[in-house]
Amino acid sequence: MKRIARCAAGRARPDRARELALCLILASGIAAAESPAGAPTLPALFARLAAAAETRVRFVELKTLSVLERPLRLEGTLEFRPPGYLAKHVEKPAEEHYIIEDGRVTVSKPGEQQTVNLALADYPPLEAFAESLRAPLAGDLAALQRYWRPSLGGSWKHWLLALTPLRPELATFVRGVRLEGRDAHLTRLTIEETGGDTATLSFEPAR
Repeated sequence: MKRIARCAAGRARPDRARELALCLILASGIAAAESPAGAPTLPALFARLAAAAETRVRFVELKTLSVLERPLRLEGTLEFRPPGYLAKHVEKPAEEHYIIEDGRVTVSKPGEQQTVNLALADYPPLEAFAESLRAPLAGDLAALQRYWRPSLGGSWKHWLLALTPLRPELATFVRGVRLEGRDAHLTRLTIEETGGDTATLSFEPAR
């Protein structure tokens, strides 16, 4: 505003007309840059998430379990392809694969020569957990709200989506889920179980 006032002070001089116009343009640009972008809303956030392409990120997962003296650390990659393919590939400390597609989950542990295939509909808590990640990555707010009560806070630079379980059978196992992100990118997922155990996954772009 001070810059506009200084420019306006000389507006009576014809040779200052061009300078005044330039000052107004610059001041307008400064005001736009300083104005807040606005807090994200659930529809706006999920619209951005839905517009994002398929996801492939690396993760580091820390599990805090009451039966262990120190957190368990896992590393690997997470893949999502619209509308419903979700895969978690654990590389360390032991190879494990969890693939969700077409309403089923396949768990394979090559080191143990073990593979299990389950229908998610037969295990509602497992299905709800899957939707807590798949639905946000797909930008599917309606699917998320079938199992969770979402609450969104923060800014586009750092938003926090808190999920509270709606169904009693799910609330028996989990206290809540928190997803954090930046713009249309998920950066962290935290699961807090009713018994006090937690799992936190931090994401970064895969190289």
